[in-house]
Amino acid sequence: MQLNLSTHPPDRQKHKCLVLGYFSDEKPPRGICGLMDWRLNGMISWEIKQGHINGEFKEKVVIPYPQRIGSELLFLFGLGNLTDLSYDRIYTVAYEIAGAIDAMKLREFAFDLPGEGRSELTTAGMLEAMMTGFFDFLSNDVSKLANVSICLLTSSERLAGVEQGIAQFHKNVRHMGLVDFSAVHDESPS
Repeated sequence: MQLNLSTHPPDRQKHKCLVLGYFSDEKPPRGICGLMDWRLNGMISWEIKQGHINGEFKEKVVIPYPQRIGSELLFLFGLGNLTDLSYDRIYTVAYEIAGAIDAMKLREFAFDLPGEGRSELTTAGMLEAMMTGFFDFLSNDVSKLANVSICLLTSSERLAGVEQGIAQFHKNVRHMGLVDFSAVHDESPS
């Protein structure tokens, strides 16, 4: 599994699949999901208002070929209430996302850290939980693990937390070198 990092505007990047979490108690959506909603002329907000989607925990919504953003697929994952966000929930979300991505036969996707900067959780802890969830699902089949490339979308202000999260993952998860963070280190400022 290769982890890449991007601090560039997420709406202008080319990705096969952009995975974003959204909360049932954030209307309209905030964070990167809010930016994508704006780029899509409020389409996500409209679907929420119409009751077609609600952000319920584990709700999955796939929007193919969304106009005005660079991704081929926009994959929204319901997270429930922001106040219920925990490291365990983030781990579960990542495990479920990896399963859904695998079921769609995709080998690359981009993701954000849901609720980053809007909850009491640290960037480091969130990244460790996400990476552990992805790793635990994908490590059930080493050939899949070896062929997946993921990209973390974050801001330059959060790079120190990202580095700490990578260090925590290395310390706490026995991945035996199967997770490649070299591209992250190439993007980080010296």
